[in-house]
Amino acid sequence: MTSFIIEHQCPQCGAPAELEETDRLFQCGYCRVKSYLTVPDYFRYTLPHHAPAGKELFYFPYWRFKGMLFSCLKKNIDMRFLDISHQALGSVHFPVNIGFRGQTQKLRFATAQEGCTFLRPDVAFEDVQTLWREQFSAKLPKPILHQDFIGETWSMIYAPFYFGTRVMDAVLNEPVSTARADQLTEGLLQADDREWPINFLATLCPHCGWDLTGGRDALVLTCGNCRRMWWERKGRLEQLKAAHVPTDAQTPFYLPFWRIQADVSHVRLETYADLIKAANMPKVVQPGWDQTPFYFWNPAFKVRPHTYLTIASNVTLNQPHEKIEPGRPQGETLPVNLPLQEAVESLKLNLAQFIRPIERRLEVIPLVEIRPRRFLLIYLPFQDTPFELVQPTINLAVSKSALAHAKNL
Repeated sequence: MTSFIIEHQCPQCGAPAELEETDRLFQCGYCRVKSYLTVPDYFRYTLPHHAPAGKELFYFPYWRFKGMLFSCLKKNIDMRFLDISHQALGSVHFPVNIGFRGQTQKLRFATAQEGCTFLRPDVAFEDVQTLWREQFSAKLPKPILHQDFIGETWSMIYAPFYFGTRVMDAVLNEPVSTARADQLTEGLLQADDREWPINFLATLCPHCGWDLTGGRDALVLTCGNCRRMWWERKGRLEQLKAAHVPTDAQTPFYLPFWRIQADVSHVRLETYADLIKAANMPKVVQPGWDQTPFYFWNPAFKVRPHTYLTIASNVTLNQPHEKIEPGRPQGETLPVNLPLQEAVESLKLNLAQFIRPIERRLEVIPLVEIRPRRFLLIYLPFQDTPFELVQPTINLAVSKSALAHAKNL
């Protein structure tokens, strides 16, 4: 799978630029000005067209999803990566999805254009998600105890069409339907005249005015001067509390994790001693463990579904107890590119992965409710080896190739 390529112009100098779909931090190659891209809800894109001159275009909407689908079964968890699209406006006269065009065409941000019309969607994204759940659950063994989309990137893609003797695809200039313009209902051709603003936040530290840095797909930016960390909330930069586990290693590599404390129903998980009992771990509860708080640890970075859940359950079971220090570490770090909300949504999957005996899933997972109370972004140090990042304290190794391939998720 690859990310979409989006043609864009620098908001400062107007120079042309190309962005990947996952890019949030944009630096112009000409004026060198950096901006952070945000939208109120989700990004909207248009496919390029090759329509004959003079044709009046209209754009048909498609929901597009890219992310992981987890299905918790009685004895295992089915995991798969999805990159799919579906009509956002119900009609038999247009293709059900856009196929592979997102990977073969360069997209643009959808904006009001002279001589074209954007059709108004009438299918909610949640309804399309339900359709996809049913589609990918059809061949899974029943019962399905829990199912969730994690790490998703969802957007709307508008495909161009025009009327000739029939409804014509403006990408290939071929008919897609035998319907004539006068045969389509007036309701279908209702224009969507809403504004879709794209905001460009200045990447200057709100505290000291220094330049903020981060990866192109980073959701968290760092000030190189005051070391404060910032993330976008409701169109503005807000400070994010973070910490790290110190290490004596000479050149550590840090991976970010969302450490989440939550209230869990139907399973007692308040302390480390509770975790030992819930996971049936071969340990004898030591004095003080019944006073040590339990936390879920979920990756704050994207990886393939199996790797994501393996890392989450491994770190959660081992519960790093080392003393933490506030702020971002000095060593090299992996960008935070998995949102906190996605980590919260995967807490039940994390629990299902480690609860023992495994037969308890059937009685617990459909009923359990997990309500987060507090969180902290924590960087764990790993030893940088040629092919893996190794955390010796909790006996965890993360493949470098898995992290490299995750940039397109």
